[in-house]
Amino acid sequence: MKSIVFYLVVGILLLLVGDRIIELVIMKSKEPELQYEFLSKDIILVVAVAYITYFCVHFYLSNIKMTSIHYQKLFAGSPYAIYVMEKKTLKFLAVNEAMTNLYGYSEEEFLSMTALAIRPEEERERIVSFLNTFGNTTSRSGKWLHQKKNGEKFYVSITFHAVPLFNKETYMVMVTDINQAILDEKKISDLLHLYETVNKATNDVIWDYDLTADELHWMQGYQETYGYADNGNTSNFWMMPKVYHEDRQKTIDFFKQLVADRTKSWSIEYRYVSVDGSLRYIEDRGFVIFNENEIPVRLIGAMQDVTQHKEYEQQLLSQNEYLKEIAWINSHQVRRPLCNIMGLVELIKNPDNSQEETLQLIEMLSDSSKELDDAVIQVNKQAVDGKVQNTQKVNFSNH
Repeated sequence: MKSIVFYLVVGILLLLVGDRIIELVIMKSKEPELQYEFLSKDIILVVAVAYITYFCVHFYLSNIKMTSIHYQKLFAGSPYAIYVMEKKTLKFLAVNEAMTNLYGYSEEEFLSMTALAIRPEEERERIVSFLNTFGNTTSRSGKWLHQKKNGEKFYVSITFHAVPLFNKETYMVMVTDINQAILDEKKISDLLHLYETVNKATNDVIWDYDLTADELHWMQGYQETYGYADNGNTSNFWMMPKVYHEDRQKTIDFFKQLVADRTKSWSIEYRYVSVDGSLRYIEDRGFVIFNENEIPVRLIGAMQDVTQHKEYEQQLLSQNEYLKEIAWINSHQVRRPLCNIMGLVELIKNPDNSQEETLQLIEMLSDSSKELDDAVIQVNKQAVDGKVQNTQKVNFSNH
């Protein structure tokens, strides 16, 4: 406002002085009324220009003020830790509340420190070297190790933005805490290492599917177990071409539902086609890895070949059927002639029997004994046939 008033006063003075000079040099012959008319127009023009200039400057300053307030709100209210530092000295010039919450320092403490104070000794030379070579091609600087006031070290990701402030070369820096993600990656790596160690003892095949990149990675033992050479990264996980066609769709649906429901672990059985065409019964168990937003990002599974177990299971079922048949023979074909024999023996013991009656009873006893012998032979034959069939290996490739 002061600059507008100054411009208005100076403009009117210049007009008066200029008009006086023109009057003395050029316009001596002009009438006074005409001189006053020119002067009035000039003054009106100066006032109009001053008025327009005032509103333009006011509008410009208002925009700057609103922009400053907007940025101040973004800076202060951001959930991410943000600070402004001078490039030359690395001194903190401003920090937001999230910054004080993350590191444990107060705002006053930060403003008396440099950016080196939030880094352990081994990282300080690295940040100085980075800023000396930092360009405008990218704003991200990768992964850094920082240190809180209590000495706790944690990993962060940093984004740099050059901002003009107080005629100094400064950077506004946004800090993202990625320590949990780093710990999760380490945990996954440890789990995979553990799985591979277990795999050597159990012959399970470990697989790792990245949902985001659509990449399936097989761990050690896949080629040895199933014969396929493509044990590197492969895509099209959802096609499941090597799952037996009768089990394929239900297996695909199972994993789709697993991801949709955000289930943490699973267990499923299906048949898997080996390179030689034979079928393997698989028990697939595993767990789901989630990101910070609880979105599934990876599936880690362990395929256990349970074909032999299934063979034993079928053999037990078959043996159970044979035992049922033998039990039925015992209860019908063996028990009946045995009861007849026992009854006939009691009748033969009767001393009142005539010789003819005794002979008839002995003949009946002979018939029952023969019937019992036939039943025993049938039981033995049934048992032998069942034993032979149960020792034969089931060929799953014909399923």
